[in-house]
Amino acid sequence: MLLQPIVNFINILAKKGVKNAIISPGSRNAPLTIALVRHPEIETKSISDERSAAFIALGMAQNLKQPVAICCTSGSAAYNYAPAVAEAFFQEIPLIILTADRPKEWIHQNDGQTIYQTDIFGKHVKKSFEIGADYLHPDSIWQIDRTINDAINLAKIEPCGPVHINIPLREPFYPLENEEINFGINSRIIELIPNERNLSKETWHQLLNQFQEFDNILIAGGQGDKNADLSSVLQKLQDEFQVVCIGDSISNMGFEAIAKHDLFLKVEPENLNPELLITYGKSFISKGLKTFLRKNKAIEHWHLQIDDHLIDTFQSLTKIIPIKPIDFFSKLYEDLDFEQFRNGGDERDETFKNDWFAQERKANIYLERFFLDEIHQQKFNEFFAIKYLMDRLPANCQLYLANSMSVRYANYIGISPDKNIEIFANRGTSGIDGCVSTAVGAALSTDKLVFLLVGDVAFFYDRNGLWNRYLPNNFRIILLNNHGGGIFRMIDGPSKQPELNDYFETNQTLNAKNTALDAEMEYFKVLNINDLEKCSVEFLDINGKSKILEIETDTITNTEIFKRFKNNF
Repeated sequence: MLLQPIVNFINILAKKGVKNAIISPGSRNAPLTIALVRHPEIETKSISDERSAAFIALGMAQNLKQPVAICCTSGSAAYNYAPAVAEAFFQEIPLIILTADRPKEWIHQNDGQTIYQTDIFGKHVKKSFEIGADYLHPDSIWQIDRTINDAINLAKIEPCGPVHINIPLREPFYPLENEEINFGINSRIIELIPNERNLSKETWHQLLNQFQEFDNILIAGGQGDKNADLSSVLQKLQDEFQVVCIGDSISNMGFEAIAKHDLFLKVEPENLNPELLITYGKSFISKGLKTFLRKNKAIEHWHLQIDDHLIDTFQSLTKIIPIKPIDFFSKLYEDLDFEQFRNGGDERDETFKNDWFAQERKANIYLERFFLDEIHQQKFNEFFAIKYLMDRLPANCQLYLANSMSVRYANYIGISPDKNIEIFANRGTSGIDGCVSTAVGAALSTDKLVFLLVGDVAFFYDRNGLWNRYLPNNFRIILLNNHGGGIFRMIDGPSKQPELNDYFETNQTLNAKNTALDAEMEYFKVLNINDLEKCSVEFLDINGKSKILEIETDTITNTEIFKRFKNNF
């Protein structure tokens, strides 16, 4: 007979808004699997590779803005969740991690699939929970119900993040033949009322007065979700009050902000030093921006965050403001607008903004001219191919950027905000593991076209993300295959070492044709500009199955052209 407390456990999961679960097959987790699969309000998928399963769930949760559950058997299966759990923690994505376990008395007794699973994810979860192996005593049942309520509440409260519940289970694991599972038993739901953080009037007026003392104000957005309301108010602040807004591609700023800083800040132009720096969001890609702001420290640096952890990316932090960016900037704009009206429309100095946008225009002109020259030279390379495809991406799609060179190429090129394309990347830990799986999870959770830009090392490292029966028709992979991962040729340190070929690059002769065949995906091979022009039309088309466009290039040529691009500005 299936344990009723486990059934209730899963029912509470559903009632508290967890509507999707990714399950990896196993025996010890059978009671959880059966309850999840049979629950009428939960959609489940079976993914055999636990590492891939967790990243698929991460992509879904990131897209849905809702918690997604992952469930695995005992032993090393749980450890395979770790990379995705760490990524979810630093990206503040809610995952509900359910790991089946042996009862405590069997740990380290030479029994199968038994490891120390308590607190296995360490500091990379918001909290670890564990329930007892006794499912009969009323106090045990009370603890189980209390634990699942507590875990989901914690995962959903901002800053969101993963939570882990370790679940010891004894045999028997399976219900009797034809046994019905009853989800109708009353499950107690404990609701957590969110505590909205607001600044006192006194504090707000102090900030507002200080803001108005500065002329050179820079607002820098780190990685974040697309937010039309936030984009609108930031654009108003930039247009009407002469602040400068700057963000990498993964900031999803959504308007004409500074975006080509990675190119022009390396030459350290004059008159761009901010007096007041206001930052929000998570990580920044641009090393040039980080170096520039660390070297040219603002007089005041305010960071907007709900998290209590002190984050000082630019080594200049003076104030942590515990308020959501949309709330802060909306009130700031309203009060500045009122002050301007009351004072007769005094204009702020435009010099700082004009200096920044002069550099932005110069970088945009250089970028377009550079790629026109590449066409005339007929020297095919991956940088040109990415520019060609990014310019042709359809409006309202999603773009996932794998780590290493893919995210850096895309950050230099950028996408017009008019296309309303949302950009994602696993920049919590910036690892190459899970890039394919995360994009698969995204495609499973939206009707939009989802494109993944990925290099060959990241692709082949995570091609188990395609080892499932759920690949949707809206999924597209742009694969840059230079047979080795060329980033180390572009970094001064490893590129000058005799060990470059054997120990830094990952030399390989693979291509994706057989992988596409195994995954039943349409496959296109690109070796030159003519192939790119011909294949891209069908590849970008919304019709057909999931697709892989493999762009094969020479890593030495890629390095030569990318270095010329950076050095000639």
